[in-house]
Amino acid sequence: MGPNDLPFPRRMQVLVLLALAAVIYLGTASWPPLIDDADASHALVSREMNATGDYVVMRLDGVRYLQKAPLHYWMVAGLFRVLGENAFATRLPDALAMLALVLMVYLFGRRFFGDRAGFYGGLATATGIGFWMFTRIMIPEAIYTFFFVVIFYLFLRAWTGSLDPRIGYWGAAAAMALAVLTRALIAVIFPLAIVFLFLVATGGWRRWRELRIFSSAGIFLLIAAPWHIMAELRAPGFAWWYFINEHFKRAVGSRWPPDYDAVPLWAWLLAHLAWWFPWSIFLVLLAKLFPAPRKWRDLDAAGQARLLLFIWAGFILFFFSMTGGSRMEYYAFAAWPAVTALLGLAIARAEEEGSPWLRRSQAALAALGLVIAAGLGYAVWASFDVSSTTDISKLLQTRETDFYRVSMAHLLDLRPRAFAVLRGPAIGAALSFLLGFGLAWLLRRRARHVAATLAVALAMAGFAISANFAFKQFGPHMSSHELARAVVPFLRSQDQLVVVEFDSASSLVFYTGRRRAYVWREAYHTLESMAKMFPDSPKIFLDDPALAAMWRGPTRVFLSVPAELQEKTLAELPADSMFLLEEFGGKAIYVNERVRPEMRSVAELAQRR
Repeated sequence: MGPNDLPFPRRMQVLVLLALAAVIYLGTASWPPLIDDADASHALVSREMNATGDYVVMRLDGVRYLQKAPLHYWMVAGLFRVLGENAFATRLPDALAMLALVLMVYLFGRRFFGDRAGFYGGLATATGIGFWMFTRIMIPEAIYTFFFVVIFYLFLRAWTGSLDPRIGYWGAAAAMALAVLTRALIAVIFPLAIVFLFLVATGGWRRWRELRIFSSAGIFLLIAAPWHIMAELRAPGFAWWYFINEHFKRAVGSRWPPDYDAVPLWAWLLAHLAWWFPWSIFLVLLAKLFPAPRKWRDLDAAGQARLLLFIWAGFILFFFSMTGGSRMEYYAFAAWPAVTALLGLAIARAEEEGSPWLRRSQAALAALGLVIAAGLGYAVWASFDVSSTTDISKLLQTRETDFYRVSMAHLLDLRPRAFAVLRGPAIGAALSFLLGFGLAWLLRRRARHVAATLAVALAMAGFAISANFAFKQFGPHMSSHELARAVVPFLRSQDQLVVVEFDSASSLVFYTGRRRAYVWREAYHTLESMAKMFPDSPKIFLDDPALAAMWRGPTRVFLSVPAELQEKTLAELPADSMFLLEEFGGKAIYVNERVRPEMRSVAELAQRR
């Protein structure tokens, strides 16, 4: 391929990628509100940093929070000071990381494979469902994955002689240190293992002296070590919890206390077809890209880049396939840019060669778009007898709390009747798939390849906008934002807020502006376990007698209860002082005194029945 094998200049390539990524990520960052569990909990950690002025030892609800690396929380804390404490400031680091990631995949592909391959790789990164889905919550995957692409880009350029080794290897070491401050140990284990396997495969280990190992290690430690040392000095026991419990014990399934469940391996692997959609339909084209092993030691720069990408993606997917502990849907996020870069190259080559598999894959995508559109159309039709203003939680399948220990489990609550609330987004998504994929197929048949690939990307941009509207409608089931709006007018500084299981109501704490909430029945005990490590932790955990005493006391108490525990809660607390303030999204807020004249206690309501 030539230096620029696209019909428009490189400046336009960059502008198209940035505009597309900005619409998808920046355009959806301000809404919906933060959701319960990790999203709002992590935002609360950043809020606490600003409140305490302690940016070394993180805290959640006043308890030392030793589980995570700090860089993402520092970013959000800084944005909270500038933009205020809101959803946009919380999601902005992930959104900007995605824009940077799209550009890095483009630069990687352009450097080693040509403009078309790089541009297509950038499009696939910007519009893959998984990239968008897992930047809806405050997790650091997009940020540390960006650093991964920087690491491998700088390494490979230095290795192949197109960049000064000092810039390449020292820059890669600095990027690895920042990745460690974002995602902890795997951010050093994965790059080193991948580079090692690459050197062994290519016979490059004989050139190990060129890698500037000792000076690179010094740069890495200079950036990464200070926070870790200060954290252990200020919170003795940090090293055990952070390195041993959160990494090694989690990987083998012996973390204390138990955390999220491992997604079954077969489901985890198959889910990647969804996370890479729609570009996963072109995976069949990758077969021709894998370098023959007998040629590994004689590869040119482009061949070495292909091999590195395969090792990069393969190692991370293999690693998490072997872990027996927590294995969430997004854990292999750092492998995905390697896949999208390869897909960009595969599609570009297939276009150049006139591959029949490209046309077949495009036809299959158009057919799949038709099937998805038909399914969404049926769901909309089946819900026409349901009011579109119904609380969506009343239309969803309900499950036990433990079911939601898999991060995207809430999506499985959807039933056709729930589409009464999701009609607009469903129709928008259906039209995006039907028209966008159909147009791409027609363009591909006419050999208008760049336009066809762009049509697929634009269809996914339309889907992302529609899906974000759906997320907003689905939000009350996953967020306590609406409950917080009901509580705030009556919440005084001396009042107490009590939640059942902290993560199930963390957005309530965030949106009420509270730094502390009492916790009743902490299900997974992570906060409680960390509190026990440090005797000076706030006494925020309530057993049944403590809650009953607080409820009968002189202080106004607001209690957040999930739907599955309301019956049990009503049985344990005095009905004559249980006043329902608000019920929405499958959650309820009770208060122990009348805050509106028309309110009636649970006991009074029972007598009227």
